[in-house]
Amino acid sequence: MARLQTSVVPMSHDDIGHVAELWVERRAEFVHSRDGARRAVDEGRFAEAISREYATVLMAVVDGEIAGYAWVSAQPMSAHLDVSCLNIEDVYVVPAVRGQGVGRMLLTAVATYAHKRGVDHVGCSLLTQAKDANRSMARLGFAAVVTRRVAQTGSLMRRLRGPEPRGGVDQLLLQRRRRAQQSRAAAVEVLAAHS
Repeated sequence: MARLQTSVVPMSHDDIGHVAELWVERRAEFVHSRDGARRAVDEGRFAEAISREYATVLMAVVDGEIAGYAWVSAQPMSAHLDVSCLNIEDVYVVPAVRGQGVGRMLLTAVATYAHKRGVDHVGCSLLTQAKDANRSMARLGFAAVVTRRVAQTGSLMRRLRGPEPRGGVDQLLLQRRRRAQQSRAAAVEVLAAHS
């Protein structure tokens, strides 16, 4: 098997379209909606996010073709910890070249990028169910620092409000049941009084 010619280079403005296509594929591969990702690209939201001043995209180029990327952002570790951190927002390697060191080259480029800029930490967020990715990052020395929990806004609002008050048909049925119980209780009392 011939050795792949691989390099990691910063994304240029001309590469946004190619990286966007990889991002759509990555989203579709990892349980997200391909249509939603396509809309984000078509509406310009992807280009806006990836072009922010604190964002950098490093691309893996294999035999002249873009075969993966690492999308990083330079921000504090969290609002509570004002510690410099390069956050890995996303890493993707096309399936055809996986297992050939491309992901490791991307992560090496990320670490080098952080080191050259004097950044103290490199962080990443992973899906809980991405067990292989979690194991791989743990082997590289990434430790869990926080647990980030996410809730859908509508669900959170419903739970914060508590149970919805019964109304309409439910309220009418409840009233009828109470009246029926009261009528039965009154009938039992009348029978008990006449016995």
